Amino acid sequence: MFFKKIKRLLKLSLIGILIAIILNLLTIAPSHKPQSNNLIKGVWLTHVGNSFLIYTTTIDNVFHRLSTLNFNRIYISVYNKGIVIYPSKYGKRNYLISLPGTDPLSSAINEGKRQGLKIYAWYEYGMMLSKYDPLVQKHPDWLLTTSDGRQLINDNFWLNPSHPEVEQYLINLLTEVAKKYPGLEGIQLDDHWAIPRAFGNKQLAMTNLTQKVVRAVRKVNDKLIISVSPNPYYFSLEKYNQDWIKWVQEKLVDEIVIQIYRGKATEVANSINSSGIKTVSRYIPVGIGIYTGNLRKRKPLSEIAKQISVVKQYNYGYSLFCWEYLFTPLHNSSQQDRKAIFSKL
Repeated sequence: MFFKKIKRLLKLSLIGILIAIILNLLTIAPSHKPQSNNLIKGVWLTHVGNSFLIYTTTIDNVFHRLSTLNFNRIYISVYNKGIVIYPSKYGKRNYLISLPGTDPLSSAINEGKRQGLKIYAWYEYGMMLSKYDPLVQKHPDWLLTTSDGRQLINDNFWLNPSHPEVEQYLINLLTEVAKKYPGLEGIQLDDHWAIPRAFGNKQLAMTNLTQKVVRAVRKVNDKLIISVSPNPYYFSLEKYNQDWIKWVQEKLVDEIVIQIYRGKATEVANSINSSGIKTVSRYIPVGIGIYTGNLRKRKPLSEIAKQISVVKQYNYGYSLFCWEYLFTPLHNSSQQDRKAIFSKL
């Protein structure tokens, strides 16, 4: 009797899912292109959010709404805590996030094309490994150790950028995406493509690694944009061995989106002036990363609009972190409120 009830519930659930998919297909959004603008106007989308959109078949409708607000690119987390969301020979998949037989990155690229959005594969964790990452157990020799014997810094392990097998692992991960997804606009590395100063001076090691990875990617697909989303320059350099101005000057990077996650618009303005962005804006497209809040503390739309207005005064682009906390019911604002603000920015 118990198993019959379970079977019936599963059957009803499957029927419900099929009905939801059919309804979404019947109400699929029309294709759209954002207004032409050379400035970066982006949104970061986590791997969980992207998978949710794929499996509920709502991704096209969500991308359509972002396109009508004139966003022009989406940075999708494809690598987080050692887990990839796409079929990979080199990365491990979490099948709760990325179901067998599916490819959330491919789906995002296809739907992004319909809505005129440029899709970037964002490698969120970079050189950092969580305590539960299988690589920690499988390759302990890949990990950095401080001079006083510590390996956990900021509650994470860190890959050794000078280890030949680490170099090859990262080259394999990124060139695999470059080969498999010709519709991809670019690859983004962020503030975790770095090494904490607790491990010593690793600036040259990170620059050498970046050279090797970028050259390997460009050999496979020289049209891919290499984007980096770091912290302001002196913090990145002194705290995390990330000399991203040098990378720009060496033409390893095609786009910079600096994370200036501040509470107030005045703080954003002050940080922009000391961030290093003016130097690199002479060479490549640039943007400012703006933090939109989290589950515990949501930033008001009015404050987000003020911060964007500050950025636009410098004629820089911007990207919002992140879709889940701003463009869904998790944020205490309506679609109409968001449309009223973002359609003007």
